[in-house]
Amino acid sequence: MQFEQLKWRSFLASLGGAVAWPVAGLSDRRVTVLCRAVAAVLLALAFLTLAHAQGSWPDRPIKFIVHVAAGGGVDMNARILVDRLNQQLPHPVLIENQGGGGGVIAGRMVANAAADGYTFLFAGPGHAAQAFMHKQPPFDPIRDFIPVALVTEFPLVVVIKPSLPARTLAEFIALLKAEPDKHTFGSSGVGGSSHIPAEMFVRQAGVSMIHVPFRGNGPSSAALIGGQIDMIIDGLAPQLGNIADGRVRVLGVTTKSRTPFLPNVPAVSETLPGYQFPMWVGLFAPAKTPKPIIDRLAAEVAKVMQDPLTRKRYLELSVEPRGSAPQEFDTFFREQLKFNEEIITSAKLQQD
Repeated sequence: MQFEQLKWRSFLASLGGAVAWPVAGLSDRRVTVLCRAVAAVLLALAFLTLAHAQGSWPDRPIKFIVHVAAGGGVDMNARILVDRLNQQLPHPVLIENQGGGGGVIAGRMVANAAADGYTFLFAGPGHAAQAFMHKQPPFDPIRDFIPVALVTEFPLVVVIKPSLPARTLAEFIALLKAEPDKHTFGSSGVGGSSHIPAEMFVRQAGVSMIHVPFRGNGPSSAALIGGQIDMIIDGLAPQLGNIADGRVRVLGVTTKSRTPFLPNVPAVSETLPGYQFPMWVGLFAPAKTPKPIIDRLAAEVAKVMQDPLTRKRYLELSVEPRGSAPQEFDTFFREQLKFNEEIITSAKLQQD
């Protein structure tokens, strides 16, 4: 009891000023009552400060770190979302592209960012792969992040340079088998959203190709159009114009069956049974970001997806607008982690 009273007196003394000077003259009982009252006031002030900070969010610009270079499908999805968010929120959302390492650079930035609701990660399947691509993972996708909202889902397409003689996926596979290690495929980076499906294709087709990683799908697409590489697997949206103009040749889509966005193009699974790779993009916050902010941003994203003009822009790019509650996206993301772990482990893709 004596120790407890000494502790309370030390606490009051540490506050200094008008609270501390009369402590010596108070009885033990009054010291205890006074300490409890002061502690309650301090706790209430802390809650009020936190509530005010969350209630006024956002009170300055927000940053979305996009985990690929500008110009690819993931980047296009981010920009459409931000265009509408900037009409809904009182402060602007800014995009910062941090490509490289299959999303490792962007992931580390956000994992280490302040959990104050002003920095978010905009990422796709590569974010669900990095934990299994390295013996020493750059971050923990569950411990270091909070899923905020699933933004969109869309097909990927297998495209090759048009100078190659193959006109179908079966012919391309035959060409690769006849010329092992002669042909190349590009990706957005090791473990990125275009690397894993390409490795799946190589292994399921039983062929051998050389992987050339870039700092995003935009640069890898430019390399394909320039004839520097032979194949990429990329989002349908950024390749639509290239397909229409003959700059690339499309051989298949990675969805389970044909997509209504490109009905005359076969699914890869029609040639390689069982092949499919879901493509999606979503928002993640640093761990410990306050739940009210997470819920508010998820609600704003859902509101964006109900906007007719925004939905039209996404659908014109062959993208399905989603929007989801944080818990729904968390369940979805954990399923994607399991999916990627199985692929990376079975294909022995771990890098270091």
